[in-house]
Amino acid sequence: MLLCLFLLLAHILGEFRNRDSSLLEAAASTHHLIHLMASFSPFFPGLTDGDTISPDQDQLTGTEGKSVTMKCNYQTDESYIYLYWYKHDSDLRAPQFILWKRAKGSTDEHIPNKRYESRTTDTSTELIIRELTLADTALYYCAIDTQ
Repeated sequence: MLLCLFLLLAHILGEFRNRDSSLLEAAASTHHLIHLMASFSPFFPGLTDGDTISPDQDQLTGTEGKSVTMKCNYQTDESYIYLYWYKHDSDLRAPQFILWKRAKGSTDEHIPNKRYESRTTDTSTELIIRELTLADTALYYCAIDTQ
């Protein structure tokens, strides 16, 4: 009886696949989407009253194997700035450091994992993640430090 049910199910699925393979492909491809969220972080006590940082978009979706770019806009009168990115993928542990990069004319940076890249301007910081995997699904924080 169990073998008959299995064969019947296999036959039905085979017929469905033959009739509408594009629907199955579309459904399968949704499993390869990576959901990313960005937020600002008030981690650093060196900020002054006029310093702000906030994400350009609250949520992004990327495709496995492709690249995605997240952006945060910031405002400060300071000229000695560090911009940070963190990844928070579990409520059971603290956000994990990804990178820091200087801005406003400096090229100093520390990026341990070369899948990540950062671009900065006088008003924004970007985090580029290459070759997305499902493990990249997380909440990402951008932060500014004006030491």
